[in-house]
Amino acid sequence: MFDLLEARMNCTVHKKLANALATIGAKTVPVVFDAEYSAATVGGAHMGASAPQMQIMNSDVPADFSGSTIQITIGASAPVTWSVAERRPDGEQQAGITLVFLERP
Repeated sequence: MFDLLEARMNCTVHKKLANALATIGAKTVPVVFDAEYSAATVGGAHMGASAPQMQIMNSDVPADFSGSTIQITIGASAPVTWSVAERRPDGEQQAGITLVFLERP
């Protein structure tokens, strides 16, 4: 019962926190987009990388869209094209959200 309540709450919160729109095929849905940048030092050399990802409601995820191209629009900026690198559920319990890792096509 708790998992159903958590999924319902996540859906409501997700709609409020969404900061971008993702166009997948002909469907545009709200997502939480994050292109976190992390800096590291490897063998004395400074390196950096980003791990772009989006959180999307399970109900908005197509059956199989791994490797497909999507458009992410943040505010009034022009859409940016990304490829789906990997997708996984957000946590061990089904909470209604899928975490999608993105990369440049």
